[in-house]
Amino acid sequence: MLIQVGLAGLGAVIGSMGRFSLLEIAPKVFGTASAWMVMVINLTAAFLIGILFGMHLPVLQNTFWATGIMGGYSTFSTPIVELANGLPNQSERTRVLLKTVLAFAGGVPVLLVGFWLGSLF
Repeated sequence: MLIQVGLAGLGAVIGSMGRFSLLEIAPKVFGTASAWMVMVINLTAAFLIGILFGMHLPVLQNTFWATGIMGGYSTFSTPIVELANGLPNQSERTRVLLKTVLAFAGGVPVLLVGFWLGSLF
């Protein structure tokens, strides 16, 4: 149990550093399109988690990769905060609603495709 906690924590550090780096680089590379970077991160996380679960990794490897790295890399609280902040703003409302629907409706199919691909390994 303690080993799993340590592996999840170590993985979360790595994953969150990757997410932070991408969010810092995105405005310089993508300009205004960087507003979609959290969406890209969350959908790629769902895809990669699907692959990892499809591979049926041993518990410790799964804890490090899926729970740790992918858990730290993804951020599903950010779209909720963005939704709460964007709904009152008329000019932001459509974009925020679109991103929220895409995050939740798009995540499941992406995860399932990843699971299918992971099961091929």
